[in-house]
Amino acid sequence: MASDSVNTTQRLDETGRRTTSAGRLGVHWLTPGAPAAFLAIEQARVIIGRGPDVNVALDAAGLSRQHVEIYRQGPAIIAHDLGSTNGTHVNGRRVEYAPLSDGDVIRLGDVVGVVARETASVCPSRDALGPDLTFGPGLAAQLAELGRVAASDLPVLIVGETGVGKEFVAQAVHALSGRRGTFHAVNCAALPVALAEAELFGHSRGAFTGAEQATLGHLRAADGGTLFLDELPELPLPVQAKLLRVLQDGRVTPLGDTRAYPVSFRIVAACQQAPDSLVASGRLRRDLVERLSGLTTTVPPLRQRRVDGAFFFSSFLNRYATGRLPDIDPRLLECVLLHDWPGNVRELDLLTRRLLALHGDEPLLRRSFLPAAMIDNLPPGDEPSAARPGVGGRDQHDRLRLAEALRRDHGNVTRAATKAGISRARAYRLMRNRSSRDFLAELDAVTANH
Repeated sequence: MASDSVNTTQRLDETGRRTTSAGRLGVHWLTPGAPAAFLAIEQARVIIGRGPDVNVALDAAGLSRQHVEIYRQGPAIIAHDLGSTNGTHVNGRRVEYAPLSDGDVIRLGDVVGVVARETASVCPSRDALGPDLTFGPGLAAQLAELGRVAASDLPVLIVGETGVGKEFVAQAVHALSGRRGTFHAVNCAALPVALAEAELFGHSRGAFTGAEQATLGHLRAADGGTLFLDELPELPLPVQAKLLRVLQDGRVTPLGDTRAYPVSFRIVAACQQAPDSLVASGRLRRDLVERLSGLTTTVPPLRQRRVDGAFFFSSFLNRYATGRLPDIDPRLLECVLLHDWPGNVRELDLLTRRLLALHGDEPLLRRSFLPAAMIDNLPPGDEPSAARPGVGGRDQHDRLRLAEALRRDHGNVTRAATKAGISRARAYRLMRNRSSRDFLAELDAVTANH
């Protein structure tokens, strides 16, 4: 794995003409120990394998000469295993035929890939961000937008779940801004309520009991650089009002002092919920949100940008390994990509450190080293989950693909039919006008009996 994605393919549309359109569906191949490669799925049919007679050759162990064919069927993209020795796995399940959707994880022998849409934007280089900041293509659009405003004084508001990497994004804004001052981070949730004002604005000596000497405070400490306020809604409302005044006037008055000191910093704030909902619940002042919302960007959770999981995993392995980096079992990488990561990047960071602490001296990090709960969430067995079209006929093939799509789209027939490459009317005929739930229950019962 590597944090730099390389496009190794010529992108073609179905007529064979070269195209440069953005947003095309493709696969980010993540071979452990090798640079990542992006394959845009823009030909009617693409054969992947190790042999010379394929459209895309991947040099990885476990691949057959002609391993899998990926082709279009209407609006759907289908993976068809070509009788490979080690099988084609989609989302942890061995398949013969399976529709591919954005976010699916596909494993062919020792190479693992994530289906994702290509973006026209390119992540800032590591030289621009610094060695400790690594971002995958899942945040390319957000980082490109932030890069365009980084040099300005425009305030930035970052929204995202806990552990999603909001501080990483704030650090990227600072790195791209060119400011000579420091990046000064403040966790508002860690400020004592009674001392929040003094901690932020500073205080003079004797301003309150225990104030034995004057302090600058966080706002003046960030002068000339970037002030990052994490968990902004945890600031008491009276302190929010005083912060607003500082942002408007560019001057800060320490607690117990009568003098106002000029300050100049770029402010980046972060919260876990949408600002409007926090205003409605009374946790944020509307006028403060309006002042901070120069640019609001949302960082999706890791489960919604699976390809980034591989980039963070690779970055953490390189950061924490103390000796030779062990090889990575492709099935371990597959499991990492399929995990939902409720703790997001922070949870992945801790898992990587645990793997290296317990098994860093091993030559190979195996899937069995992962917590049992992660492994138990994978589909059981290694038998193909979809029949060939010739076995059971076209109806059976389409019925299985429709069922797979219905599970992914939570029973929405219209979206599932589109992804399965069939019309909505045919979908209902295949379901025999049953509800999605009854159709899937009947299919599962038939499968269990066989």
